[in-house]
Amino acid sequence: MNAGRDTDPTPLYELQQSAQSDDALDPIGPSPTLADLTSDASSRIVRYIVTVTLERGVAPTAVVALYADLAGDEPAVRYADRRFMLREVPLDWREVENRVVDLEISARDRGLDLAAAWRRATSVAINGQDPLEQLARLAGVRNPAAQRQRSIFDDPEDLDALEDEDEQSDAFHDRLTDREPDLFDLGDEAQRRIRRFAIEERLEHGLAPVELIDLYRGFDLSGDLRAQQYLDRVFVDREPPSDWIDLQSEAGRIMDFAEARGSDAGRLFADLLRTSPGLDPLTALRLLLERLLQRY
Repeated sequence: MNAGRDTDPTPLYELQQSAQSDDALDPIGPSPTLADLTSDASSRIVRYIVTVTLERGVAPTAVVALYADLAGDEPAVRYADRRFMLREVPLDWREVENRVVDLEISARDRGLDLAAAWRRATSVAINGQDPLEQLARLAGVRNPAAQRQRSIFDDPEDLDALEDEDEQSDAFHDRLTDREPDLFDLGDEAQRRIRRFAIEERLEHGLAPVELIDLYRGFDLSGDLRAQQYLDRVFVDREPPSDWIDLQSEAGRIMDFAEARGSDAGRLFADLLRTSPGLDPLTALRLLLERLLQRY
């Protein structure tokens, strides 16, 4: 005779409910975007995107390093997995790439190798600094939005907004207190004048002291303390920033190229700016090289 069961059998409907409960997975929410991540995680990922876009690819170890930086941040890891595991390109990832390409084109038109400038900048990167803002500064772009002219038909509130923009522009004349200024921290006119001075000083094998005095005096009259602060790095502290060195190195390369062909780069540069006074000095330097190459 069979022994009785110690417990009653579980009803079938309870087993079915239990199985459904075990098989059910927690719902997966929408994939995170860069805006959903912490500022630190977002900055690390954007910095990676900037680098890989400018360098046209990076070593696989860079991906490993990125994951190591994101370790423990589940949303950030999920975001990275979309790109590296699922082989998807998130929309905001693509937007960052497009922004980098636009800045690179803008920098190239001004004769600047943005990838090289980015490599130098990242070697001394400031923690917490927004990568795209840093890249824009290197490219010489502060406000990506198109500027529009004032009109008497503008709404008064719009005019107030434009006045606010003018005040922000004036802010580029104030001294920097947290660090020393680079060239792209200055106003557009100050950048143009200093670029021209740095290039001409190299092409002319030095300029008369009165030229430097006039440069300082012009910034003093306009109240541009930041431009004076930048010049002090070169002529007072004797520690020229990398962008000044790059300008003079490029000018020196073109000067040597011209001299080897019996031409005076300083005179050619001056003639070019005299015939086209509104030409940006970097653009003029690039045109000078193109003309020398065509001539020889």
